[in-house]
Amino acid sequence: MEVLPTGNFQPDIIVAGLRLGEPMIALTSILVAVVCFYAWHRLGKAAERDDVLRLSRIFFLLMGISTLIGGLAGHFFLYRLPFVFKTPGWVLGMIAVSALEQAAIVRARPFIESGWGRALTWLNILELTLALWFVTATFWFPGVEIHSAFGFLCIIAPLETWLFIKTKHPRARYILLGILLLLLAVGVHILKVSLGIWFSYFDIAHLLMCGAFWCFMLGAEEKRMTANIVSNT
Repeated sequence: MEVLPTGNFQPDIIVAGLRLGEPMIALTSILVAVVCFYAWHRLGKAAERDDVLRLSRIFFLLMGISTLIGGLAGHFFLYRLPFVFKTPGWVLGMIAVSALEQAAIVRARPFIESGWGRALTWLNILELTLALWFVTATFWFPGVEIHSAFGFLCIIAPLETWLFIKTKHPRARYILLGILLLLLAVGVHILKVSLGIWFSYFDIAHLLMCGAFWCFMLGAEEKRMTANIVSNT
């Protein structure tokens, strides 16, 4: 193995003549994809099927493909592929987040007025449409991050908090814990907390994302919430 210093976040390495860019970042990104694909497969074996489970599986499948593309096109072979090759991963990741938003909306419908449920669904569709148009027109990655922040902090977190207050259901607890781990990942990225050049803030954030998605999987596995378990009405 040969280490090739570059201007990237990590040196590239050459293994058996094949150059691999930012190897640890790529590998931890692929690890996120592995967790997502495992969750998609595991949820596919669930005996109880509903719209929330189907939307959750869509989230894991698309997010898995997105992070796999990120690991390959965004890191391993970044030096060879044009920047535009990152875009499919961005788009799939954005659609995945919106699918998880819709899962939260569907979960909350028995506990909110029907008009609010329809309004939130249309807001989800409108915001995703505008975000996709903006990102594909500008290739500006912060647009992807803004979309994710909107979905998790403005739609999913408030709904799951409301559901937890109303039901104390473990599903909401798992989802909120997952969002907390994602916030920690963002904090690590902003503060650039690293354990060295071969284990950077990218890698730490990716591991926190693995934990977050595992929590989302556990939440999706919990039995559905029903209005008859409301405890604080």
